[in-house]
Amino acid sequence: MKRLFLRFCAGIFLGSVLLAGCSSGAPAQREGSGGSASAEDEWADVQKDNLNVSENTSDYEVKNIPMSEKEQQEMSDRLMAMTEICRPVYSGADKGGGRNVVLEESTVHEMADAAAAQGLPVICRGHDYNMRNYEKVHRSLKRAQAGEDVETEFYVVDTDGIFRRYGFQSRGGKLTIASAGAVIGETKGAVIQQMEKIQPYDWEYTDKGWLIWEKALSRNHEMDMHVFFRVLPLDEKCREMTNKYIAPVGYVKNNLFLTDWDSQDMQNIVFNDLFDSLYAMEKGIAPKAEDYPEGIPKEEFENLMLSHFDLAAERLEEYGAYDRERGVYPWNAAGPRNRIQRTQPFPEAVKCVDNGDGSISLHVEAIFIEIGKDCAFSHIVTMGEKDGKWVYLGNKIDWEASYTVPSYKARKDYAPYPF
Repeated sequence: MKRLFLRFCAGIFLGSVLLAGCSSGAPAQREGSGGSASAEDEWADVQKDNLNVSENTSDYEVKNIPMSEKEQQEMSDRLMAMTEICRPVYSGADKGGGRNVVLEESTVHEMADAAAAQGLPVICRGHDYNMRNYEKVHRSLKRAQAGEDVETEFYVVDTDGIFRRYGFQSRGGKLTIASAGAVIGETKGAVIQQMEKIQPYDWEYTDKGWLIWEKALSRNHEMDMHVFFRVLPLDEKCREMTNKYIAPVGYVKNNLFLTDWDSQDMQNIVFNDLFDSLYAMEKGIAPKAEDYPEGIPKEEFENLMLSHFDLAAERLEEYGAYDRERGVYPWNAAGPRNRIQRTQPFPEAVKCVDNGDGSISLHVEAIFIEIGKDCAFSHIVTMGEKDGKWVYLGNKIDWEASYTVPSYKARKDYAPYPF
């Protein structure tokens, strides 16, 4: 994605393969709990560089390509056939209590497996499940990347109850993408809601197996045009550890993975802000501000934190600014005024290493859709076993090779308790 690369690294060209890993791009500027440039600064740079890259306003517009009746009919027929495969699961599923459909991830996975059993390449939108029957898609995209004439397709199921088909056609080195979305009616058959065919502004199939395209040149974070799908599967162990211990924490509302720390020194971790994520991991819902108007009671806070860390309660009192007079740990619920509102990266563990001492090292890479990178920065999360469950033992960021590490600011000034 040469033009995308120029927008972020003006004047620096490191090769034709951009999105292959964290070694490309400019490194993060500084280390520590503050991280590097904020999302706002990153997008300010994008907009400034855009002025130098393209003066053609048409680049900011999606290039739609007319579809013949034959193409439209084939797209509709193939998508309808896929929805019929999924209908038995969908019809009996819990769709939530609101007007809009909200499916459980387990239901989405079940429908994906049903379609895959019929030989269809299919993936879930949530990035938490490997693409089924990916082999042909992978081969075709590699050939398209080499300039060969090929066609391929895959299907997407989502928690919003929308079923999608993407068809890719490479001719003369030009890629076109046809897409359609459909919903299943309660009494009638599936209905096509959307159909289009475009020539993307730019696209890339990375060495890691991420298919990325930009529908049109993105003006800013609110008009981002990037689309990401992982084609190559993750190792099942890495996928499991990501889903259970890395993704639920992520890079929003806390800094557990945005700073360096180990079992000997955890002072960079804002444990108070981490409470939300660990609470949600355990209970499946976010903590309510009205339930903790004075802070988190000592026993509840420590029971939660110490079940996820190899840490003494005395040290946690120091790191978490424990208020002995009131018997609580200070806490402010995450809200629109105390956290970054921009889209943040999401993590995936690409390698799991057994350290031979009962611990494992998860090599994690952050996918940042808004800036079009399948690895904005990388870090190693060390985990060990305690009382029969995995706990966090350390985090180490590769600052030199990282493109950007999101900044983090604590929700309030948690002044350490004066021991």
